[in-house]
Amino acid sequence: MALLDIRNLTVKIKTDEGIITIVDRISLTINAGKILALAGASGSGKSLVMQAIMMLRKDNVIYYADRFKLDETDLLKLSSHQRRRIIGENTSFVMQEPKRSLDPSLKIKAQLYEVMPKIKWYRFFTRIKNFIKNTKKQTAVALLHRSGIKDHRKIMNSYPSQLSDVECQKVMIAMAVASEPKILLLDEPIVNLEIASRFQVLKLLDKYSKNDHTAIIIISNDIASIYNFADEFAFMYAGQIVERGSRDQIFKNPRHPYTASLIRSMMALSDPGQNKKFIPVLKGKHPDYKHMPIGCRFGARCRYAKRICNKMPDITMSKNCQYRCHFPLPDGALNSDD
Repeated sequence: MALLDIRNLTVKIKTDEGIITIVDRISLTINAGKILALAGASGSGKSLVMQAIMMLRKDNVIYYADRFKLDETDLLKLSSHQRRRIIGENTSFVMQEPKRSLDPSLKIKAQLYEVMPKIKWYRFFTRIKNFIKNTKKQTAVALLHRSGIKDHRKIMNSYPSQLSDVECQKVMIAMAVASEPKILLLDEPIVNLEIASRFQVLKLLDKYSKNDHTAIIIISNDIASIYNFADEFAFMYAGQIVERGSRDQIFKNPRHPYTASLIRSMMALSDPGQNKKFIPVLKGKHPDYKHMPIGCRFGARCRYAKRICNKMPDITMSKNCQYRCHFPLPDGALNSDD
């Protein structure tokens, strides 16, 4: 049984020109202890998917879904108050740009204390104030140590502006796991970090996944960095998941041309002997959400497109992979010159 099971999630935004569909009928499932990477071009709707899972809604945003189950609980049958409570108890979200997410006017220790569930540190000691104070500090120190921070005294007594990007990212992860969530969502957690720092953060997430059986969904455009850490990949294009499957299946034999183009670019950049002038680049541009094509959304940029691509392709299941394409690539196409 999947820990998170979402079917046909749609996200629409109200604008002055009408209602625009940004995320179109995507389905996601993830099991405990697994890491799912959500990849794709900027503007493909990845962050909106995360916000929809957390049910963070602005007045101009509309969510729809045919199924939304979290740990066997059908959230669609609950009131909005009950949904928020269950999501708050079982999920945590680390947003982009950790320095901007932290409160600049408070020291880190105050922000850690604020997110620590009270039941964790004073279940039986509500009248012993000194014990409570000491236990809060011990819990905060333990969270920082688990998140890869050794000098907890410096971090706890610092303001966010006094810390590096990687230190802020680790603090945000410590705050996110303080409530021991079953699902951890991260939006571009390594985007502004150096290579060594990226590795530290990803190793930290891998540890939480394996040791605590936390399900992790991570948004990242850096598929080369997260390749060895993610169990599954889902590639988004123009608001749809065009391909999803296990890491080995997708990176060995991608079926969708868009997925293959991203992997080829990753391989070219990772090859020190590759002439960077010949890195494959997609022609054309991302479609406008206000004027989305009725057929395949990648059709205008796809060299395999034919007349039938004016019809939206269905989702096809093949082994441990699913894709949305009329002309899926054959085995071995990734290494061919065609």
